[in-house]
Amino acid sequence: MGRYSVAMLAEVRKPAPAVVELFSLTIAGTSRYYSQLGAMVSGVGLYEPKVLSWGALARGVSWRYNSLELWTYDVILDDADQAFSKLVEGPNRNAIRGSVATRVLASPNVAPASWFTKSIGQVDTIRQPGRLMWQITVSSKDLPLKRESIPKHSITRSDWPNASLDVLDQPSPIAYGNLSSASGGNNGAVLCFLVDTVKYRYLVCAGWAKAVDKVYADAIGVAAAGYTVTHPIVNGRVYTCIVFPTDQGTKTITADIQGYETVGDGSGILIVDPAAIGIHVLTNWIFGDYRSGAWLSPSTAPVDTTSWGTTFFSSRNYSGSLYVGTKRKGLDVLNDVLASAEAKAYWTAAGTIALAIDDWTTWAYPDQVLLEDEMNGWDLNFPTVNIIDSIDARYGLRPADGSYTQALAVKDLGILEQAPDTLELPCSAAFIV
Repeated sequence: MGRYSVAMLAEVRKPAPAVVELFSLTIAGTSRYYSQLGAMVSGVGLYEPKVLSWGALARGVSWRYNSLELWTYDVILDDADQAFSKLVEGPNRNAIRGSVATRVLASPNVAPASWFTKSIGQVDTIRQPGRLMWQITVSSKDLPLKRESIPKHSITRSDWPNASLDVLDQPSPIAYGNLSSASGGNNGAVLCFLVDTVKYRYLVCAGWAKAVDKVYADAIGVAAAGYTVTHPIVNGRVYTCIVFPTDQGTKTITADIQGYETVGDGSGILIVDPAAIGIHVLTNWIFGDYRSGAWLSPSTAPVDTTSWGTTFFSSRNYSGSLYVGTKRKGLDVLNDVLASAEAKAYWTAAGTIALAIDDWTTWAYPDQVLLEDEMNGWDLNFPTVNIIDSIDARYGLRPADGSYTQALAVKDLGILEQAPDTLELPCSAAFIV
């Protein structure tokens, strides 16, 4: 079924439907209710008739590029009584930005439980477009996605007082899956950073990597020897480090590793399923700030756990890897995972990020699709810009130098036009057999 309940769908299809939009803000634990015409709602009270205009709300799935689409809309409030101005100038003024904003399509002829929640988002910005009015811009809960927020922690003197000067301010890397150079140059997939010139410790990644399979010290194809792998907790954060018994001088230390597993102490199952990587990085590194111990619960992030729990990839033995070694926007990291898995993500009406799979045996976008003509009917078009006759794909990333170890060319012989495209899959399995 579509997003409307049966009762709500019947109401909006009437020649003169009795429907009204309702808007609420929850600021510092107190909710405020607004509408365009004014409405009394049982259990809530009056939705004040202060809405002067509604901005268009559009949420969707990026079909071509697999990227998560962010959304915003505006609501303009009449503030003749200066009630909202008093909020802006009051003790909770800093709590307005980021406060929960909910938009609902309601009807007095339909039970509130069956009303249509159009969106649950957050206040992004406020401004005064004119005297005695306020424009509130509401967005998806996307602040950590829009900023260069991953990795959150860097190599500093306070954590590593004996770190080599050239590694200071480098982000502490994040690693998933098999990161190996075995099918490439046998020279180590990831760089290791000299964080202790006294004890000869090299940082592999933040968190507990499941295994360090092989370490290289400038020798291509020849493994280093005599090292140990440790997992120190420094200022509350756990790391994976390689420790040498002697000074390695100016040698470049690289390694082939297995990234994070399901427990957080090295004892769990290696996380290679693209969907599992996606929800894990959203929870622990983009919206959360994991330090040590058990991984953060998905309930701490705005993620739809049901859709991300799909077995679509694992049942087909698909696997991926992810390495984040430079400061990046959370959205860019998530989109890399989506593009490499040819999967889609979208915002649900409840304000969570859901995963959608191109599995034509089961329609995969239940929250996004309005069946029949619930809203505006269908408008199908096929722009010629989407025509592609061949794709040159590169995969099997070696994070140490950004090179890809594998390539694949695919051509559709049925298309007579020349319209080539290139594709990089940074989160494809880095260990190719």
